[in-house]
Parts: sequence; C-alpha cells; structure tokens
Amino acid sequence: MSLADIPASGANPGAEGSPLLGKKLVSWKEIAGHLGRETRTVQRWEKTEGLPVRRHGHQKKSTVYAYASELDAWFKKRQPADDPEADAAFVPEPETAFVTEPGLDSLPEKENGGAGPPVVVQVPYADFEDLAYVEQDKPRPSIRRQVVVGLGAFAVVCIIAYAVYRLIQTKIPPPDKVRLVVLPFKNLSGDPKQDYFSAGLTDEMITRLGSLDPRRLGVIAAASSNAQSGKPLKEIGRTLGVQYALEGSVRREGNQVRIDVHLIQVSDQTDLWADSYNRDVTDILLVQNEVCTAVASQIRRVIAIATEMSSFRVDTRSVNPEAYDAYLSGRFYWTNRGDLHKSIESYQLAIQKDPQYALAYAGLAGSYALLGQVPYDDMSPHEAKPKARAAAEHALQLDPLLGEAHAVLANVAFSYDWNFDVAEQEFQRALALSPNNPTPHLWFSHYCIVRNRLPQALEENSRLLEIEPVSPLFNINRAEIYYHARNYDAAITTASRAIEQYPNYWLAYIWLGSALREKKMYKEALEQFSKGRTASHDHPVMIMLYGHALALSGDAAGAHKALDDLQQLAQSRYVSSLYFAAVYTGLGENRTALDWLDRAYTERNDRLVYLGSEPMADPLRSDPRFARLLARIGVH
Repeated sequence: MSLADIPASGANPGAEGSPLLGKKLVSWKEIAGHLGRETRTVQRWEKTEGLPVRRHGHQKKSTVYAYASELDAWFKKRQPADDPEADAAFVPEPETAFVTEPGLDSLPEKENGGAGPPVVVQVPYADFEDLAYVEQDKPRPSIRRQVVVGLGAFAVVCIIAYAVYRLIQTKIPPPDKVRLVVLPFKNLSGDPKQDYFSAGLTDEMITRLGSLDPRRLGVIAAASSNAQSGKPLKEIGRTLGVQYALEGSVRREGNQVRIDVHLIQVSDQTDLWADSYNRDVTDILLVQNEVCTAVASQIRRVIAIATEMSSFRVDTRSVNPEAYDAYLSGRFYWTNRGDLHKSIESYQLAIQKDPQYALAYAGLAGSYALLGQVPYDDMSPHEAKPKARAAAEHALQLDPLLGEAHAVLANVAFSYDWNFDVAEQEFQRALALSPNNPTPHLWFSHYCIVRNRLPQALEENSRLLEIEPVSPLFNINRAEIYYHARNYDAAITTASRAIEQYPNYWLAYIWLGSALREKKMYKEALEQFSKGRTASHDHPVMIMLYGHALALSGDAAGAHKALDDLQQLAQSRYVSSLYFAAVYTGLGENRTALDWLDRAYTERNDRLVYLGSEPMADPLRSDPRFARLLARIGVH
C-alpha cells in the first residue's frame, strides 16, 4: 500500500472533505476540472509526474479521489508542462466505480447455502447518485429499481464498447511526422569571408521553421544539416529520414542581398516551390518570415499543419546590417563551439551596434554559460555565470518569449546557483517556447542526469537525436548518460561510433576513455585519453582524465606529472580545483582530494552537481566529509 492509499489523519474518505485537506474531488472528471485540464492529461500526470491522486481499493478495481489543497500545492511546485503529443499517446483508464450498500462488503457470508457476499455493479461515475444497491436474495426490486439496474447494465456495455474502440484506435499508428532538412545555403558572393553570413542565415531559417508546428513538422538542426551538405538528396533522405529539403543560395553585395530558395520532395527530387528575394539587409528579418510562410504553405498542402500563421511570432523590425552581421558571426562560432571567446566578441559588437537586439543578448548569455563550465571551462564560474545570467535577463526584458534566454537561466540555476526548482521551471518555459532548438533539450538532459532521472535523460536525448541525428555532440551526450547509468558497454559503443565519424572531435574521447577506465581496461583508456589530449591541444580536462587513469593503473609518477602539468597551466588560465581532486582520488589520497573539492565548492564549479552519480567519486562515498559536501550542494 502506498502513502496515497492511506487517508489523512482524521479524514473520512466518504465525506465531502477533510478538515485538514479541504475539498474532496471524487472522480477523474472533478480532478481534471479543478486543474483546468482534460481527463487524459491528469491521468498521464499521475503516472509520469506524481499527481497526488488517492484510491479506494475494491477487490480487483479501485476508485479515485483527491484533495484540492494537495493538487494546488503539487501544481504550484511542479508547474507541469502541457504535452499534447504525450496526451495523444496516453491510453486513459475508464471512469468507473464499484458501488455496494454501505457496510455490506464487511458482512460475513450466509451459512447453509446462503447467497454469499453482495453482488458488485460497475457503473460510470455519472450514474453513481441514481443507482440503487443490488444484492442477491433481496426482495424483488421495484420497477424503478429494475429500470435503474437495466440502465447500469447498458452503461457497462457502453463502457466495454468504448474501451474496445480505444484499444483498436491505439493500435492504428498516427501519421508520421513530416521531416524537413534545410541544407546549408550556398555563398555565391565569391568571398569566403561571407561564409558566416550564409551559415547564420541557414541557422536562422532552421530555428524559424522549427517553431511552426513541432508536433507534425520536424526540422533537422544545423549540425546534421551541415554534415550532409554536398551528398545526393536520396542519401540525405535515407540518413536523416526526411521527406523534404529546402535548398538555397545567398549573394551579397554591400547591404544588398539576393536569396534564392526552393523546396524539394526528396523521394523523386521534384521541385515543389521556388522563389527569389532581393532585399536590403535591413529587411532580412522580413525575408526570413516570407520564406517561412511560403514553405509552411507548401507543406500544409501535404499535411494539415494546424498552426495558424497569426500565432507564429513574426519579427519584422528593421535590423542594423552591421549588428546582424555580428550576430550571425557569433552564431557561427557558437554552433561549431570553435571559439567561444570570438562568439562573445561578435555578440558584444552586435549589441554595440543595436542595443535593443534581444537575440544578441541571448547568444551572449549562452556563450558565457558554456565558457564557465566543464569541459569548456576557460573562465572561472564566478566570472562567467553572473555574466550569463545578466545577459539572459536583459534579453528577456527586451523579448520575454525568448526560449534561448530561459534555457540559459535554467543552466545557471542548476549548475551555479544549485537551485533545482528554479531550473526545472525555466527549462519547462524554454522547451515550450523553443521546442525545435536543440540547446534546451541538451541542457535539460544534463539536468536529468544531475537529478538522477537517467531514463528521462535518455528520452530527452532521443528528442535531440530526432532534431540532430548525426550530431557528434548529441551522440556523445548519450554516451555520457550511459556512463552515469553504469552501462559502460553502451557508452563505449556510442562514443566509438562518434569517433569513427568525427575522429578529431575530442569530447568523444572523454566518454570512451572513461567507460574503458571503469571496466579497468586501463591500457585502452590511456590510449583514448592520449588521443583526446592531442585533439584538444592538452585541454585541462584531458590532462586530468589521463592523470587519474595513470594513478589507477599504478603509475603514481605519471599521475604526479599530470598534476604538475595542471599547476603549470593554472599560471596562465583558469584550471578547476575539481581536476586536482580527481587525480588525488585516483592516487588514493582522499583527504587531499576532499580539500580540493572544498576549493571547487568555493569556485561554484558546475561539475560538482554530477557527483551524486559520477563513478570517479565512488572511493569517496564512505567519507562523512563527502556526504556533507553533497548535502550542501543539494545532491543525493
């Protein structure tokens, strides 16, 4: 029996309510009405979100009830997200109750061939008040009672028929989501320095098209789109599972820009629509909106996209050409994670040229957020995270509906403030506002790791891979989740596949080497960490992982050499105290390791929140100092 099965002290389950808990709601319909949602939604919330619904047990069935005060408190704390797609896939339970005469179910069976226990009739809640009680061996009921019982039996038939209908309906698969890839716009200006402009314009088109109707129109994100550039359309269709492709080219001369676009059906490479736009760069936002509207109109002919274009957020204001240039440059460096410092410089220039440019502030916030956390940590969290928060808050002052800015606030809340309630709320806002933007999904999957919700982290990663099927970043995100779940074989397989496709992507070596290390395959782990050191140009996190593995393998001298290398790097850049703690943990010097972890706590290092599930920390778990550290962070 669960806690929900036990009535509150002093509460009478049959009464209108409890003096302590207030109004009692006695059906799914009443519960849904109180929360202002459909019955299907609240039933799903009970299964997936812990909605506080109680049950009366009756033989093999049960009836539900809830208290308004508990529902209100839960709703205020959880702020559950509406998810029409999940509702559509959820099969609701029928609203039924077992009804017997009060007290009859506790009577003993009659002796000497008596009738036995009362007969129980299953009826809809709507008929509850009018139904007479039925028991064998009772005097012949009145005509009215016969009619009521007959109606009850008819209702049972209706319920069964409806249940069968729902069962059959769930067996019929819903129509597949239409998937579109926006291939990188070609730069026809003849100037390679303009590549950032065409790349940024492609990224912007992906973002705008992705917000049209995420339930029925899936738009492949930029990394996977770039990876398929130049390949035959049929191959792209097979790899990404897309039915349509949007191709385009950009020719820019000064502030004049010509954009040619055409929509292609991948199966037979038929051109469905094409158009050209000659505009001043100051009208570039209007051009993007025109293209999105035209593409949506063409796709709507194939599927019934329910999105009303009037609800699509349209930004038609003129933009300063120099500010837009700088913004696209910042997006270019951000997307490739090639140089976050250059990304910040570009966003700052965009803001200087246009102080009302909300997207530039959001981009600046995202770059600062990454720069202050592992493994990109080239700046102290004390310096980077407050700057990220300030930029995100300013972006929301200019545009409260920017999902990118809410995602940054969520990132800062859980990785720097260690305020997990605020982080959850901000993530839900970001995901609702930017459902096709991969960054909120990526960061939310990390949040789920931290909260030890690993199955949910995998679900979020699956959504990521729908958006970006071949992205190395999102594939190694899956390897990281497997690593924290102690599924090392799956982590090795996933990371190895990413390295096969992107051998210079140094982040993949982190999770391949770490999984090998946990399997005590130290020679193989050291080989992968060594490759990671080369690919990353000796990034501090790779030096730490290499030194930690050397220590576990028995090479104490090599581990101390890694510590010296970290100390040397710390003379010229920020190096997290967490890295020293890890190497000392490998050496078995737990007291020194905990001293360094205390320093990392003072630095507000973001990776501390992962210690609850981090295998490297296992040797410290029995130490009371480590337990107190986790308690201070709020991690279990």
